[in-house]
Amino acid sequence: MRSLTAGRAALIAPALALLALLALALSSLFAASVVVPGGHWYAHYRKFLGDDLYVAYIYRSFRVAAYTTVCAVIVGYAIAYVMTRVSPATRRLIVIVLILQFFSVSVTRIYSIILLLGNNGVVNRTLLGLGAIDSPVRLIYNELGVVIGLVNASLPFAVFPIHSVLERIPASLREAAHTLGAQRTRTFWQIVFPLSLPGVGASVVIVFLYSLGAFATPLMLGGGFVDLISVFSFEQAINFSNYGFAAAGAIVTSALGLLAVYGFTVLLERRVTA
Repeated sequence: MRSLTAGRAALIAPALALLALLALALSSLFAASVVVPGGHWYAHYRKFLGDDLYVAYIYRSFRVAAYTTVCAVIVGYAIAYVMTRVSPATRRLIVIVLILQFFSVSVTRIYSIILLLGNNGVVNRTLLGLGAIDSPVRLIYNELGVVIGLVNASLPFAVFPIHSVLERIPASLREAAHTLGAQRTRTFWQIVFPLSLPGVGASVVIVFLYSLGAFATPLMLGGGFVDLISVFSFEQAINFSNYGFAAAGAIVTSALGLLAVYGFTVLLERRVTA
């Protein structure tokens, strides 16, 4: 009994340490946002929320995160579904590719996208060579390029939660539906997809929060034209030493992000239990 308790404590201790570190970091961030020498504690928040220029950073960040989440979950669901239908060897190959993509250096991955989608990249040169376009199409240094980069980076976060749920759905349910005359499309939408909603919900939450806080991808693929809240906070803190103002922007964005995630999970739970 003691060994079992010790084993549980050994497993829980790292998680508690990480939670304590996160709580300390957030507390420090909030403390920095309310320390205003010679002013009210809410001065940074009033300045941030009272200026449309700064509020636009939040709106743009949420918009890009929403686009990324929709695209990543759609592509991730397709990959996860294929993984449940192919042979074990093919499934292992897909997993290896996703893992390698996940652990690759972010700067290298982003630079490869620039080489692929830039004005002189592979895609534009191919389209120009085929005569499909007369001039290069701008695929990066805009919101489209940032979304493409974030989808590429967050794809493993979308695939694995969905696949973990799909693979636990009994094949007998599909077979029973086919026996009763249901077509594959109807079987998917009325049986497979509803049962996979917990995995979809987990993917949505993870990808959305990851995209909302991404830094390197919007910095490099945005090219200074798509500044998200992470880039804003970095510039305020590092370039202008305005740590309190940067912290206020980060706190507001985090609070709104958590509120959006909470609302989504409540709606999803109602949909699943309905």
